[in-house]
Amino acid sequence: MSDVEKTLDQCRKPQGDKGKEIVEKMNKNHYEVTGWGLQMLTLEDDSQVIDLGCGGGKTVQRLAIHTPEGKVFGLDYSEDCVDWANELNHRAVEEGHVVIIRGEVDNTPFEDENFDAATAVETIYFWPDIQKSFKEVHRILKVGGQFLVINEAYPDDNNKEKNKVYEEVGNMVVPSPEELTSWLEEAGFKDVIIELEEEKNWLRALARK
Repeated sequence: MSDVEKTLDQCRKPQGDKGKEIVEKMNKNHYEVTGWGLQMLTLEDDSQVIDLGCGGGKTVQRLAIHTPEGKVFGLDYSEDCVDWANELNHRAVEEGHVVIIRGEVDNTPFEDENFDAATAVETIYFWPDIQKSFKEVHRILKVGGQFLVINEAYPDDNNKEKNKVYEEVGNMVVPSPEELTSWLEEAGFKDVIIELEEEKNWLRALARK
């Protein structure tokens, strides 16, 4: 396995010392694009929110700041990430404001219409069945609930070679704005808004149930 493959495999499911190193880098390197993406989200003080593929828990931490009377869940299928996210958010976890659990994004343990908002930051590339997962997100959101997707890459001519390497070597899915819109609508979402930061190859998408 090449170094690129090993790194992307750790991005998919961080674990062990190398995974910890990758997660700490992601918490730092994704901070700016996450902040840009979160500007689309409208949260109330008492909103109930879930971050899907929460990794090291940095986005959970940011969401918790904006929902002081609500509750923020983080879900990841890496047991180590669950531990690291709990560690980062330990005070909020102790207070019952934050809950971090291990789980699969296409089969979550939540009831129908449970959340006001869901976020997916730099993670849908690795989801094994994006359509099934989008339908699951739709199921657990309340009517009118928001689903925010933040990607640091989308296909365009200026970044064609970079994204091709990711897709071929890392078995990643890097959707175009058109593909993402179609997948969200097919899963039942409406009012899909996609915005691009073309210089940086960033994409943010907001959809409602």
